[in-house]
Amino acid sequence: MKFCYVDETGIGGEPIAVMAGIVVDAHRMHLTKTHWSELLDVLSNIVGQQINEFHTHKFYGGKGIWKQIDGPKRAEIITAVINWMAARKHKVVYSAVLVSALNEQIEEGNGILSDFTLWRTLGFHLALALQRAHQGESKTKGHTVLVFDEEVHEKSEYTSLLLSPPDWSDEYYNRGKKQDPLDQLIDVPHFVDSTKVELVQVADLYAFILRRHFELASGLEEPKYADEEEKISEWSSAILKQTISKANIYPKTKVSAAAQAFRDVAPPCCL
Repeated sequence: MKFCYVDETGIGGEPIAVMAGIVVDAHRMHLTKTHWSELLDVLSNIVGQQINEFHTHKFYGGKGIWKQIDGPKRAEIITAVINWMAARKHKVVYSAVLVSALNEQIEEGNGILSDFTLWRTLGFHLALALQRAHQGESKTKGHTVLVFDEEVHEKSEYTSLLLSPPDWSDEYYNRGKKQDPLDQLIDVPHFVDSTKVELVQVADLYAFILRRHFELASGLEEPKYADEEEKISEWSSAILKQTISKANIYPKTKVSAAAQAFRDVAPPCCL
């Protein structure tokens, strides 16, 4: 069994939105959570106050309590977290949306995603990618629990979507005649306080780095400091090496209409 800890970034008016999930095998979850807690303790000692949650956008920009840590040191910490994840061999799943492309579909009422919100588009794509990736694993090893930050206004709608997914989504993962829909997802998605579930904070960092990478690569945003493109490229390359197969996220061969729907709203640099 697996747990997928999820967070998103870019739903506040940015040109690109990204949702990322950290996929952890249940038998290795305890050690990973312990080590992340230890990292937060180290950061707490540096800033001189207890840190219970790692907000990437504040940390990255050196805002608030992070002002006393200079840019190079913050960059070292980000590199350390990414290396820490790689050493534990956890997998990553993500979805990215070019907001203008989705908004155009919504405004025109055109396309199978036209009645979806931005958050729901990201969340459903992520769930379908996990389903496609995990259904080939033996017995129940691929069964996955989705865990989100509780500060989401679409809990009810998203839960209903996963319990009764639209028929068109079946072809995303080639659902069999006797196969229950989204049979790799256990029960309903869970929504938690991210200050108490540290791996959601890792997902926040990964989503942020991927969003900045896609924004810069697409030319939709300018670098905020001299070597940002270089650093973001380095970090995103390391993160993308940790992801599930891209064929499960953005298939390139035998692309179904369901998969094409998510390709149509993705930043071109993702494909």
